Amino acid sequence: MSLSATLKTELASRAGQQNQQIAAVEGQRTLRCVAAEVEPLAAAVHELVLQTAELGKADIQAIEAASRALCGRVNYLLEPVSPIETDADGCSVQMRSSPPQKDDNGRRYYELLMQRGGLVSLHRYEKLPGSPRVRVAAHLTHEAAGRLADDFGRAVDDALSGGQAP
Repeated sequence: MSLSATLKTELASRAGQQNQQIAAVEGQRTLRCVAAEVEPLAAAVHELVLQTAELGKADIQAIEAASRALCGRVNYLLEPVSPIETDADGCSVQMRSSPPQKDDNGRRYYELLMQRGGLVSLHRYEKLPGSPRVRVAAHLTHEAAGRLADDFGRAVDDALSGGQAP
């Protein structure tokens, strides 16, 4: 079973539960999902992370190109995401909601990270006026969580092919 199928099956089987940690393994790839709450069709996800040693030798150009492709694919979240910072020394690209969701109570945004060490991740943050940012749950349907898992895997494939989509 694929990582996304395993994730969706696990989310569905844990409906009505809180503080769930889900892990799915396929080959060299491990998908981790930490959910504060799981409902029949959606979950409040604190983190969604794909880890793999496959990215151990990827260069910054491949990570950048794969991150841009990932941003192009992930068009189903509350806000669009785009690369905002590249760390050539750490060989990582940080992506964020662009623009973030804003209201009188502050702003909320997604933050994705892709790095050579073998990580693609999604978190959601909230920044209230006069306060430091805090991590909050991202409310995702099971389908959107599965799509993210697939898109994270495609981003790894893109980086492994030198940033050129297969």
